[in-house]
Amino acid sequence: MGRVAIVGAGPGGAVLALLLARRGVEVTLLERQHDFAREFRGEVLLPGGLEPFDQMGLWDEIERVPSVQMQGGVLYLNGRRRLAADFDPSTFGRFAPRWMSQPGLLEMLVRVAGENASFELRRGASVNALVTEAGRCVGVVGKDAEGDFEVRADLVVGADGRTSVVRRQAALPEHADPTPMDIVWLKVADVPAVREHPRLHACVGNGHLLIAAPVYDETLQVAWIIEKGRFGEIRRRGIPECLDDMAAVAPPWLADHLHRHREDASRPFLLSTVSDRVLEWSRPGLLVIGDAAHTMSPVGAQGLNIAIRDAVVAANHLVPVLEGAADPQAIDAANRAIEAERKPEVSEVQRLQARPPPVILSQAWWARAGLQLATGALSLLPRRQLGAGLRGLLSGVTDVKLRV
Repeated sequence: MGRVAIVGAGPGGAVLALLLARRGVEVTLLERQHDFAREFRGEVLLPGGLEPFDQMGLWDEIERVPSVQMQGGVLYLNGRRRLAADFDPSTFGRFAPRWMSQPGLLEMLVRVAGENASFELRRGASVNALVTEAGRCVGVVGKDAEGDFEVRADLVVGADGRTSVVRRQAALPEHADPTPMDIVWLKVADVPAVREHPRLHACVGNGHLLIAAPVYDETLQVAWIIEKGRFGEIRRRGIPECLDDMAAVAPPWLADHLHRHREDASRPFLLSTVSDRVLEWSRPGLLVIGDAAHTMSPVGAQGLNIAIRDAVVAANHLVPVLEGAADPQAIDAANRAIEAERKPEVSEVQRLQARPPPVILSQAWWARAGLQLATGALSLLPRRQLGAGLRGLLSGVTDVKLRV
């Protein structure tokens, strides 16, 4: 039986660890933080990220994780409601998009993985280098509360996010796409009427985009998309003025709410957006998945879901070779097969993500006219039909099914 060291207990790393451990593969999951009780930026699970949990037999567990199931989405243009789509149960079933607690999701995954004797989670373990012998990665070294450590493995998987140590240490070549925006995240008091019919509200106007949704901790999550590099100016002006700017593009009910809570919004934090991908996902004895392989733009809330789908495909290819003699050549061939299967979806999603920001953030007349025409045409479709049209995009570009 093979042994795997997974660096990073995010959704991709935790799902892969669970799937491998279930089949008896020896897995050590290394997480540099001591717990998951921190602020996460990507917490929207789409059908393409939810369906794998059903395939894993974890749906009852998913239902226990704090979340809000969205009933649809509403688009406002210059404060006026222009477009609405319903996530109709007859189309989405139980896989309608959810805003889910990522700390709760991760704790559930490592708890279920821990029911297998072949799984080990090491919290507070910071990996700082790879162990290489004869041109092959055979483990990692790092530091935890007890001092320096070394973990040997037949395969090292880097699932350690956008600042991946594994990616950097393996010197994997990468390509980065320009991203014109950053995102300011903050929370304000809940809106009971919105929570009663939870929807994702997107407000576009004057080269700005505001997104608001009721989330699992009984607050309203707000994302303010700004031109890259403007966060310093926002901090100097202060959060109350920032909320006034948001209110200027919001519908009246949301504008009034933001004005009322301009002094008591939570402390904002910045998500500096990145869109990049490694050109090679593996080296002998090493693989990267999730943000370590491809940092996704936040457009369309795809990052969390793509990482989960990476993990499912990785398990499909790795379990057969790791259950046996863990032949190095077979492991490397499996890594190449994972890359070949996942690259088309990642490339297509990143291509689609690059399209909206230049138009939405533009103040040019042609951009405003284009948005008016596009939303006007789409508004002629029934809400359920529009929601059904989104089902394909939200379910993923390629077919991903758990086979092991």
